[in-house]
Amino acid sequence: MRHWLAILILCCMLTGCEDVNRRSPVPYVPVNYTLHITREYPHFMVDHGFQTMAITQKKFEREYIGYAGLLIWIGMDNQYHAADLCCPNCLKKNQPVQVDGLYAICPTCNEHFDLSSGYPFPTKGITKFPLRVYQAVPKQLSGLKILHILN
Repeated sequence: MRHWLAILILCCMLTGCEDVNRRSPVPYVPVNYTLHITREYPHFMVDHGFQTMAITQKKFEREYIGYAGLLIWIGMDNQYHAADLCCPNCLKKNQPVQVDGLYAICPTCNEHFDLSSGYPFPTKGITKFPLRVYQAVPKQLSGLKILHILN
């Protein structure tokens, strides 16, 4: 009986996390973007609850906003999160996902990605991939709140 249990656990370990650990099909593009929350986006503070923001244009030449742009949000965990706006199913750079409530939805294939947990897993559709996630690093600098997005 113990051998069967060990085999079952091993099979679950080998196949259960397969979809989570796959590399995103969204092309790798550098990301380096800074939001000056205190000065430019005071409404985008973590104490204001769930919020989203889409960045599709660079402010400066030295900034990089990923493949299709950046989706930045404050999750239900009251933390900043960031992902690429490109749907991993369609891979259309010029048709980014759109936010509707707690979901990012692809306008082309209708894939839904749940943003509430902070990790944009697919919840409706055929893809097994979440949105490509980037690091969102909040910093305090001389009394100003800054959010740095990078990969």
